[in-house]
Amino acid sequence: MKCLVFSDSHGDADGMRRVIAMHKDAEVIFFLGDGLRDFEEAVYRSPAAKYFVRGNCDFSHVCFEQVAGRTEEITLEGKKILICHGDLFGVKGGCDRLLYYARERGCDIVLFGHTHIPTEEWCEVSGRRIALFNPGSISRPAVGVRPSFGILTIEGTSVLMSHGNV
Repeated sequence: MKCLVFSDSHGDADGMRRVIAMHKDAEVIFFLGDGLRDFEEAVYRSPAAKYFVRGNCDFSHVCFEQVAGRTEEITLEGKKILICHGDLFGVKGGCDRLLYYARERGCDIVLFGHTHIPTEEWCEVSGRRIALFNPGSISRPAVGVRPSFGILTIEGTSVLMSHGNV
């Protein structure tokens, strides 16, 4: 299962539109906050399943006529996935709080934004291996980083994380 992962568009839907057009085989599209309106505009025609949360800069809490939560948990292909923006867990100062929360919830994969820095790593938390994945920002990357998005591929027990640039 191929999933596109976006975050932090901050008023610019163009990058998401271009990526979605290039990856029409994506079955799922995640948005991790700070640009819910951009997400809604960019993906409304896509047949992919859509999961989203709101970020600290999302003034509207509604997307696709649903109230966007701050965190969501989804199970795909037998993997429990936590999605969040990251600000509630202080991720700009490190991911320990986020990882321990994910561990408590029994999550296998954590998708988060907020830092604008692409991240992909496997972490061991109290005996549980958790995939930690940040797509970076699709429109306003951190200094020295290009606009980016994530591709999460789940096949059986295998989880692959990768980044692309716009």
